[in-house]
Amino acid sequence: MSKMLIARVPLAIALIGGFAPAQQPEPIQTVPPKVVKPVPRLTFTDRMKQYLQRTGSTMDESKSTPDMVVSNYPDAKGGKVTIVLVNDRRKNLLGFYIYNFGSLKSSANKEAVYKYLLGANDSITVGSFFVDGDDDIGYKYLVSSAQPMNQAAFDYAYFTMAAVARERKPEIKKLLGPVSDKDEKPPEVKKAAEEKPPEKD
Repeated sequence: MSKMLIARVPLAIALIGGFAPAQQPEPIQTVPPKVVKPVPRLTFTDRMKQYLQRTGSTMDESKSTPDMVVSNYPDAKGGKVTIVLVNDRRKNLLGFYIYNFGSLKSSANKEAVYKYLLGANDSITVGSFFVDGDDDIGYKYLVSSAQPMNQAAFDYAYFTMAAVARERKPEIKKLLGPVSDKDEKPPEVKKAAEEKPPEKD
């Protein structure tokens, strides 16, 4: 019996000794916190400039403002399509606008033009044609800017609009008919009309 007791004592000591370190608190290791620098928030102009660079388009800085970017997309035939990007802060919308299709002011075929524009709106997948308060024909696409648009979505809208404008412009001009000299706008005004921003509601 004493042999059994002697054998149990070292076993008990070994068991108690094994648990002892586990009961002691671990020393606290202090890791210095990582300093996360805030990512600078891009302005509307900077973000649009990044998107445009990846599309091969240029930005006309002389005509752009903090909430409006005038861009030029090169045409395969050597021309260009001017697409105006507008940041509507009040409505949280990003607007793509194309002008320079012509004006209904002096057109004898207003009904035929409206019919064509309505038919075009039914068949195109991005945006819609409209006639503004000055009777100028435009093409627009509005998207929510609550969440920033990614490059793929921007490219899709931008390239589709440029293609629709190139395809539809000759037919719209043809339907409008010839422009009389008295209604002909001076070149500077015509150029500005191509890039004019939409009217704010």
